[in-house]
Amino acid sequence: MLEAFRMRMFFFLGVVTLVIFVIVVQIINLQLIRGDEYREKSRMNMENYVPIPAARGEIYDRNFNPNAKSVVIVSNRPSFNVTMVPSNFKKKDEYRTVMRRLCKLLALPYDETVEGIAKLNPWERVTIKEDVDFNSIVTLATHQDKFPFIDWEASTVRVYNFGNMFAHAVGYTGSISREEFKKLRNFGYRHYQKVGKAGLESEHDILLRGSDGYIRRIVDVRKRTDVEEVGLHPVSGSNMVLTIDYEIQRIAHEAMEAHPKGSVIVMKAASGEVLSLLSKPDYDPNLIISKDNVTTIKDLMEDKERPFLNRAIMSKYPPASTFKLMTAIAALESERWDPATQLYCPGKYTLKGYVDKDFFCYDVHGTNNMEWAICKSCSVYFYQVGLRTTPTRILEYAGYFGLGEKTGINLPGEIPGFIPSGKWKQKTFGQTWYDGDTVNLSIGQGFISATPIGMAAFVSGIVNNGIIFKPNLVREVRSQDNRRVVQTFRPVKMREIPLSQRTLAVVKNGMRMVVASGTASRLSGLKVPVAGKTGTAQTRSKRMEDASQHAWFVGYAPFDAPPEQAIVVVVMVEYGVAGAATAVPVAERIFGKLLSQGYFNAEKK
Repeated sequence: MLEAFRMRMFFFLGVVTLVIFVIVVQIINLQLIRGDEYREKSRMNMENYVPIPAARGEIYDRNFNPNAKSVVIVSNRPSFNVTMVPSNFKKKDEYRTVMRRLCKLLALPYDETVEGIAKLNPWERVTIKEDVDFNSIVTLATHQDKFPFIDWEASTVRVYNFGNMFAHAVGYTGSISREEFKKLRNFGYRHYQKVGKAGLESEHDILLRGSDGYIRRIVDVRKRTDVEEVGLHPVSGSNMVLTIDYEIQRIAHEAMEAHPKGSVIVMKAASGEVLSLLSKPDYDPNLIISKDNVTTIKDLMEDKERPFLNRAIMSKYPPASTFKLMTAIAALESERWDPATQLYCPGKYTLKGYVDKDFFCYDVHGTNNMEWAICKSCSVYFYQVGLRTTPTRILEYAGYFGLGEKTGINLPGEIPGFIPSGKWKQKTFGQTWYDGDTVNLSIGQGFISATPIGMAAFVSGIVNNGIIFKPNLVREVRSQDNRRVVQTFRPVKMREIPLSQRTLAVVKNGMRMVVASGTASRLSGLKVPVAGKTGTAQTRSKRMEDASQHAWFVGYAPFDAPPEQAIVVVVMVEYGVAGAATAVPVAERIFGKLLSQGYFNAEKK
């Protein structure tokens, strides 16, 4: 028995020794070998990190003055977001209970909210609701035991102070999509952040977005906050001063209210600075920047009038009679035509061939030289100029002026115009280029098309003696406190077409005569000499006589001033009957406002 007792004692002592050894080894493992790891996990269980989104930079009009009250086109207002990381919930029942309470507090549909969260990565922070009222945040903060793992963060809401007036120029922001995040994650973007979706907000998002910070909250075992402190302060984005003038944009917006579709561009010829860029129809960015914007965006996307389409840079049209200026330039520069040559206009031109075909003019203009043909917009004259010049030369000069390419304006989504060719027609239609095609081309009809911004660059090239600058909407970028200029956007020369002084004089004089006694004579009453050209573009999309025609006006003022003072105005009204009827009155109001704002004074910058 004594021997058996000894054996048992040795056995139990061995077991106890083994247990103590294991405990000692585990203590060494936990404290020494993996001590840092578990200390970090313990700290993470106590600390909760909540991001603080940086405020985006503000946007001002061109007359910004850091020492005076200025026009703020886009600003921010303080707000709160409610967020969470779904994987923090270990029990489904707890998750459902908390989400029901939260949805009730925030007035959210439970099923839709839960389904939406289920589609996301459970390990990443999810924004449940943006722009939450302060009382709801107080409720969350004082009842954290009922809302475990639910966080709130200070944030800002973008405010577009003039609604739809600057919609297509400035754009709007929105939550980053999965596709966008895949492209931008390597540039420091986070899945919960806002990004620019259109306009300058998108084009210059990196300048405007800033750098996020975070709040560190120390919580107890029931996830109640004991201590809250800012671990890293957010850095706001840079502020931006545009080239756009609020007053010019406002008057253009008012002048276009009567026209459902169209666009306006006002630009300095000698620098490419855009003073106004407008597209109709438009939209209010304030209605679509929140997280709960699905219905609003869906309605806008399904709208047949396509309000998201920036017609100033994303639509192309037959340039119509405004293209007669290009035909004149090609004819004179290639020495295929003498501007003093006079032709009689009986109201139509008969193109001889296997079957004779009549091409009409909108009136009987009698005998004209080139300047008078530009003034009266005589198609019969330019039919013959085009045939003599040849399509090769006309299209060559259209290419020199870049009508078939993008202008490079700093807005996303720009499309080029279209310059046809004989090879293109053969490939597309299986037909050769006919003289009838040249007749149509010479007056800006047929296959040729141009964007409004492309036409603005073209007219700027005429005014600026063959030099075309890249259109630009940003004047400078300033620091967050506006005390320092971070970046200045200087004029960028894109093209230089060698044009003779004779060609420029003929074309400019003809444009001046258009206003003095031609199709834009309504502008002759202004106290600044204006030169311009109207156009009435026939379309294939509709067959309703007048209503199927687009209305163009392109022009500049002052006519007799150096190019440095000249400002180009382009107006396009879709289905606007005629250039003289609808586009010219819009241009009249814009030129009048430019005059009253002092833009035609030498000292105005």
